Amino acid sequence: MKDRSLRAHFPFFSHPQNQQLLYFDNAATTQKPDIVISTITDYYSIHNVNVHRASYQLAANTTSKFEQSRVFVQEFIHARYASEIIFTKGATESINLIAIALAETNLPEGGRILVSATEHHANLVPWQQLAKKKGLHIDVIPIDSNGCWQVEQGLSLISDKTCIVALGMVSNALGSVNKVGVFIEKAKQFNSITVLDAAQAVSHLELNVQSLDCDFLVFSGHKAYGPTGIGVLYGKQARLNALPVFLTGGEMIEKVDYQTSSFQPPPFKFEAGTPHVEGVLGLHQALQFIQTHRVEIKKNESALVDYLRQTLEQVDGVRLFGDADNSIATCSFIVEGCDSQDLGTLLNEQGIAVRVGHHCAMPLMNTLNVPGTLRISLACYNTVQEIDKFALALHQAIAKLNNVNLMTSDSGTQSDDVLTRDLPLAESIKRVKGWDSVYRQVMLAGKGNQGMPAEYKTANNEVLGCESQVWLICHQDDKSRIRFEADASGKIVRGLLAILLEPVQTKSAEFILQFDFFAHLQELGLDKHISASRGNGLAAVVRKIKKLLSDQK
Repeated sequence: MKDRSLRAHFPFFSHPQNQQLLYFDNAATTQKPDIVISTITDYYSIHNVNVHRASYQLAANTTSKFEQSRVFVQEFIHARYASEIIFTKGATESINLIAIALAETNLPEGGRILVSATEHHANLVPWQQLAKKKGLHIDVIPIDSNGCWQVEQGLSLISDKTCIVALGMVSNALGSVNKVGVFIEKAKQFNSITVLDAAQAVSHLELNVQSLDCDFLVFSGHKAYGPTGIGVLYGKQARLNALPVFLTGGEMIEKVDYQTSSFQPPPFKFEAGTPHVEGVLGLHQALQFIQTHRVEIKKNESALVDYLRQTLEQVDGVRLFGDADNSIATCSFIVEGCDSQDLGTLLNEQGIAVRVGHHCAMPLMNTLNVPGTLRISLACYNTVQEIDKFALALHQAIAKLNNVNLMTSDSGTQSDDVLTRDLPLAESIKRVKGWDSVYRQVMLAGKGNQGMPAEYKTANNEVLGCESQVWLICHQDDKSRIRFEADASGKIVRGLLAILLEPVQTKSAEFILQFDFFAHLQELGLDKHISASRGNGLAAVVRKIKKLLSDQK
């Protein structure tokens, strides 16, 4: 585990800006090895031409490299023909291509689409749209309390009414490796169309589409050490031939006159316009990297996730989700008594990049009855030492959230809460120095925020677009003064809400509508420490305030 040879392939970690960063968000996107970066640079420096369309030698050479990449992807996933490989912008576009094209076919009204309760939105929303257009119904494979598929109940949902089975091979939110094989086997009995989302599988599992016998399989390059904006749609030749065109334009045309057009066969039928040439070439090298180092990658990741899971199991209050016996190098968990968004914020302050929230799987989180989880997703370049550092930081973050009054200042002395607790929130923040002290004041503000009664925490009062769950209501007295009540699932957000609302409490609607909330945060220096997503959440709160006041006029 001390061998860092694979890490040496990734210049991201040697850059001074990133040397202290713990990057644990690989399920969102992986870092890129030297060979991928140099391939993209070489394309723009040496080989930058359009492919397929010119007769000169440079274009022919680059086109040859482009098509060699298609052949490599074919071999990488064990497809029968290179023409079964379609290059897209990513897994999301690949799934949309299938769903939108199928909308133009004769799907039976009243038919059914099977998905699972763990699907990423990208493998759910396109099928919802198709169901709406074609009068179909969506069935969902149920899960247990850990988020694992209840396989027998799921299989019972497949019938002669099932026209599409669309399943994620690996849960992006939980890391579980799902039993897709038995579902494909049963779906074949009814000639159902089968679609596999391999976005989380491609960099961890060996893919063989012929053994799987799926009709379609999709993945994105950026989750497999490749560039962003490139993905793959595999489809059985007969299925691709039967699909109508998705996009039209240049490249995919066979013949055109002013009234009619005919189209090339796959793969070009589905690759309208200039392709993402450098992305395709970079993807080739990324998959080559995986293939070359597959044994070492598997060994490293298996040891790392076992160590991470053992480490987390020793932390009081941790509840792990997913299949502990069959997963990729991902752990998804909550800590009882601590908001995951608060933990993510405090970990970020210690240079640890984790993913917090619903992970584009909101129905899954609703089923598990949690607002979101904290997800640690590892890759071949992570280390045991990083996990140890993370564990220490997690313990410290939990202690801070559970013992706000005992937090120490930047100098290590006892908190100066006595000095600031009776002052207005803004004044308290202005008087302290150092971000740790400011954070203490934000969390004390959250602790002092009385929140709102549970009966007010309704869908109508919820502010959508926030990292944490946030609720907001306003009251108007007989003198037209406005008073706000706000609450949030996290202490830090609850404190930020109290600070945001303090200068407008008991003011007139006219004053509030003209008040610059973000200038207020900037004056306190909080803008420098609010992440983009949290800033978007506060902007959603401000929009909600203005809408409430506008509705009262």
